[in-house]
Amino acid sequence: MNYEITLCEDDAVQNENLVSWLQEHFSQAHVCAFTSGHALIDHVRQHPAKRIILMDIMLDEGASGIEAARTIKTIDPGCVIVFLSSFLEKACDVYEVDHCYFVYKPQKEKRLEPALKKALSVLMEKPRSLIAHAGACTLCIDPGTIVYLERIKRYTLIHCIDQTYKVKEDLENLQEQLPGTFSRCHRSFLVNFRYVRSYMVHDLEMKNDKLIPVSRRYVQPVRKAFHQYLSSI
Repeated sequence: MNYEITLCEDDAVQNENLVSWLQEHFSQAHVCAFTSGHALIDHVRQHPAKRIILMDIMLDEGASGIEAARTIKTIDPGCVIVFLSSFLEKACDVYEVDHCYFVYKPQKEKRLEPALKKALSVLMEKPRSLIAHAGACTLCIDPGTIVYLERIKRYTLIHCIDQTYKVKEDLENLQEQLPGTFSRCHRSFLVNFRYVRSYMVHDLEMKNDKLIPVSRRYVQPVRKAFHQYLSSI
């Protein structure tokens, strides 16, 4: 899954240290860093992405990271927020905004990695119906019920637990609507890792015994994505 970790920390030294740490421990993420809430808000507005926001509560000149997070949630409701603070008394304030985790800065070496793994898990599980069209019908499909998707000529087959839908949309369009548990493994296939029994380099064995091919160009991306999925559950 392509995603961004967006840091907002006004202390330049801590900002730089956190960026280095994030790049080392979450190398698959695109890391962006800001020192002000206004700059972060502008970035979120201009660059839509699947995003985890690592937000310092107390910013420079008395600015509130909580208020910045509140604004960001109106722009990008799907983002996942992790708050940082050196002040435990600020922990209660974070409940004003939907968030995933609060990390007390003196304990960040112990707490930050599990906090971000939890945030990544939430990001991957973001609830959203898949919208597709079958003839004159508009379908709303729960992604959690989809085992895999298969492109055949001009149609896509959406193989769910209990039935299969034949829709017009291509895999690229459908993948944009799906959470990070889904991964492209072949020009004609998109799989839900929830239903993968085993990974064998050039094949994915699904829990329904179906073998899905992994083409050469997707071997490395699928391996990385599958390991990332396993580490998040």
